[in-house]
Amino acid sequence: MAAAVALTGCATSNVEGVPSADGYAPYLPEVYSADSGLREDFESTPQESHDFWSDPDKLEDAEGMEFEQPDNSLPPGPGDPATGAYLPATASMPSSPQGYGTVSEAEVFDREGLGASTFGRLYFTFDGVDLNVCSATVVNSTSGSIVATAAHCVVSTDGQGTLADKVIFVPGDRNDMQEAPYGSWAAVSVSVPQEFVDKAITDEQGYLQSDEGWNYDFAFIKMEEQNGQTIQEVTGGQGIAFGVPVETLTQIGYPTAPPYDGREEYMCASTSFRSNWQGGYTHDCTMTQGASGGGWLADYDSASGTGYLVGVTSTITAGQNGGQDTNTPVLGQTALNLYEELDGQ
Repeated sequence: MAAAVALTGCATSNVEGVPSADGYAPYLPEVYSADSGLREDFESTPQESHDFWSDPDKLEDAEGMEFEQPDNSLPPGPGDPATGAYLPATASMPSSPQGYGTVSEAEVFDREGLGASTFGRLYFTFDGVDLNVCSATVVNSTSGSIVATAAHCVVSTDGQGTLADKVIFVPGDRNDMQEAPYGSWAAVSVSVPQEFVDKAITDEQGYLQSDEGWNYDFAFIKMEEQNGQTIQEVTGGQGIAFGVPVETLTQIGYPTAPPYDGREEYMCASTSFRSNWQGGYTHDCTMTQGASGGGWLADYDSASGTGYLVGVTSTITAGQNGGQDTNTPVLGQTALNLYEELDGQ
């Protein structure tokens, strides 16, 4: 069976907007529906979350989440409908981004420019006993407080739809938070697609009960402010796009299962990605669980560390040639609704 870990992707047809000298010119239409998903405050206060994760042993013991997909041969499925909406990164974006080409064997991420501060590790628990980690990305927003990750990192897949608790995000994390140059930030609220909450179900062994719901495996988290500053004022924010043409993809995350240990950030890249069963993208990549929720960026420039978030790490499946593929659903209309609703709270 193939282990499934969380990743995202992007639709490519009938979109508005064209690349400009600075990438995609900002285009964010108003929300079409207020019924896209679950929007809740986390139960813990920011101080309770920080206190919970102040124990170094807990940070070291936190593990990535793993699922088993019973069928690797599912055909490409429908994705979140494309909108053409996009917002650039907070730093200048080159008109001709220089990426990494194709990287299938995950390499240590070089952390240049915004890449040093906007990607990080998400720590959380569902029951206060089992300790979990995912990856996440600060994205540009009006509130300056929005972080993107996978839905399965913040809501349980046991059919109960239980929200994670004690959620903190550490941008630029290294060595289990021994190095946290941009601090640690507690999550205060979350927005998750209702389609995922209702249909993305696993059994007690972690086997996916169906492919339904997993094409909406993305979520947005709103972070606390600290000393009058938003997280974006400290870290900057990556661009974000909700269904635009994609030519290159760069995947970034903190794989935790062997041969990795979660202490360092890694990246894979592709110019020959394929459509997947989640309505998004798949490519060859050796990252393991713990990378879940990590950003998939289109037009990523390795020098400025900027790109457009178009998906998040969702699942891992067996590859075509005996290797391993990582998968992401696409950010589209539902994602745009959730992002704008949470941003405006």
